Amino acid sequence: MLLKISGFIVRNRKAVMGISALIVIVGIWGMMNGRVNYDLMSYLPEDLDSVRGLDIVDEQFALGNMIQVLVYGESDAAVDALTDRIRAVEGVKAVHWVTDLAPVTEPQEFRDEAVIENYYASGGTLMQVSFVGSSNEPEIKAAIREIGTILEPYDSQMTGNQQVELEEVMDKDTVKFSIAALVLVSIVLLLTMPSIVVPILFVVTIGVAVVVNLGLAYYIGQETSYLTGVIVFALQFAVTMDYALFLYHRFDEERRSQDPENAMVTAVAATFKSIFAAAMTTVAGFLALIVMHLGFGMDMGLTLARGVGITLVAVVTLLPALLLTALPLIDRVRHKVPEFDLSRFGHFVAEHAGIVTVIGVLLFVPAVWANSQIEISYDLNSSLPSDLPSVKADKVISEAFGRAGTVLIALEDAGTAVDLERLSRELTEIEGVTRVFGYGSLVDPRIPVEFVPAEAREAFYSGGYTYLTLDVAYDMQDERLPETLTEVREVAKAEWPGESLVTGQSVLMSDMEQVSVGDAERINIISVIAILLIIAIAFKSVAVPVALVGVIQLAILINQSFTVFGSGEMIFVASLAIGAIQLGATVDYAILITTRYEEELKRTGNRVEAITVAVHESSKSILVSASTMFAATIALAVMSSVGIISSLTMLIARGAIVSFIVVMLLLPAVLVVGQPLYERLSLGWPRHTVKGE
Repeated sequence: MLLKISGFIVRNRKAVMGISALIVIVGIWGMMNGRVNYDLMSYLPEDLDSVRGLDIVDEQFALGNMIQVLVYGESDAAVDALTDRIRAVEGVKAVHWVTDLAPVTEPQEFRDEAVIENYYASGGTLMQVSFVGSSNEPEIKAAIREIGTILEPYDSQMTGNQQVELEEVMDKDTVKFSIAALVLVSIVLLLTMPSIVVPILFVVTIGVAVVVNLGLAYYIGQETSYLTGVIVFALQFAVTMDYALFLYHRFDEERRSQDPENAMVTAVAATFKSIFAAAMTTVAGFLALIVMHLGFGMDMGLTLARGVGITLVAVVTLLPALLLTALPLIDRVRHKVPEFDLSRFGHFVAEHAGIVTVIGVLLFVPAVWANSQIEISYDLNSSLPSDLPSVKADKVISEAFGRAGTVLIALEDAGTAVDLERLSRELTEIEGVTRVFGYGSLVDPRIPVEFVPAEAREAFYSGGYTYLTLDVAYDMQDERLPETLTEVREVAKAEWPGESLVTGQSVLMSDMEQVSVGDAERINIISVIAILLIIAIAFKSVAVPVALVGVIQLAILINQSFTVFGSGEMIFVASLAIGAIQLGATVDYAILITTRYEEELKRTGNRVEAITVAVHESSKSILVSASTMFAATIALAVMSSVGIISSLTMLIARGAIVSFIVVMLLLPAVLVVGQPLYERLSLGWPRHTVKGE
């Protein structure tokens, strides 16, 4: 069956290339029009109180999706005129400033002290601009940019527009990342492939698959996170280059005894089985990400898994067509490549297998300890480039008003003004809360409602809700913040007769931490179990999968342990994803050596000789694979100023090298030492028959 399909592909290679070209055009269109989400907090579960509260304060008071502008040295009349211009921008929902609570004509010395503290600081006047939609929407992004243009003549600071600035940074950097990754991958392939043409065809084939994968998101209505887009580009190249290598090497081998067309038919049919098995382990690792409680886990896991599948199809259809078409040029343009012979090393490890295995097992102890010392960061703002104008502005505005963060409480309109005053008083007494601002800050609770100006009441009551704003002295990196937020929730629940929903950026980030608790363990367990099952089926063994996955798990622990020697801190996205990604992407190294070891053991019956040959024959392929994965991701790790991207890609790049070293050092010893177990706990595993070792 496979021979018939591969024969059909080879005979119709011109049609395959033509169809591929059309699909690429469709994919490029999808990439150009696809929606990218730059707000990771939007992936929080919708039923969280903080998410519900944010929706309420946004819908009723236009305080949710908001930017802050601090304008220096302008009179109230000038600021009022400026707010009118901003209010006229399409997409702006409201502009909040002092006129919400006092007439602009009223002299400042007659205004309530709470009003002054809320809108004036450091010689500047604060405005808060809200929008009719999410900042991910193109119309709102355009509105934010237009506001930036309006503010250019003024001495001002603007924050809250970090997502828009991040998009601009990513748009510029993605081209640089892509070029750097492709250049590095091409260099690795040129050093290991005998013809300069072959690496180009590899890059073209997988590049087509990447374009189709990312473009497909548009056609299926998927809004991808910016993190997914960058990671998928690098990882799809990194983890699927093996498939192209396997096909080319088999084709080169078959050409020695057949004409090119028949050699390719045989190569496609033979290679499909091996790369399909390799793809399944990778897909299993990536799909484990979908159990993450945060929505971008589903986004990243499905996109990565889909990319592996698309590349698999491209390698067995488009690559054969390209190789056969370019074959005369491939044969004409050849160069020498370095030879890698690790057979002596493999023999040495086999001869000292017991000691090496014991050392490997003992390495789990410091690796586990080092992992326990890693601090996980949930502060998304700290991962943004520090030179973003909005990040600098956020610091300036926070310092001007003496707050590290702001918390909002959406309150069901079920209490009296006296209840609200009591709640405000209790909240003020919480350590870390520096100020509470609400209806009671401006209106004496003993004044009857009918005597309160309508504008003042409407500013704080709408749709059956009111709200309080709390200034907090602690930022996300302060260990005291979680306790403060817990107390705020408890006091609001105890002192307010209706529903209370605590929200705000710091609350959402804190909830992100709570939601993701246990996700890393859950993802790792599922990926390990899935890959164990796949390997167990492939080798018909209970013991072999444990050995292979155990070796890669040690590599993962060692990789993460390096964090302790740096900042000691890891962004939570990286900690959630790296286990499944490194396991799925590098377990192929272990599978390749084990498969060759099984084959040689069946032929010779000598485990030392078998592992020596297996290491010799597999080392080059594994080195090329690991080097490609390193090359595809290290550029992002070094060049990206976005903390999440640099942290995760550095882990992936380093993980490729660590997995290579651990597999080459430890796995041969584990295979030799564990031979008696594999014989007993496997079906059809070849026996070691040589005596006297």
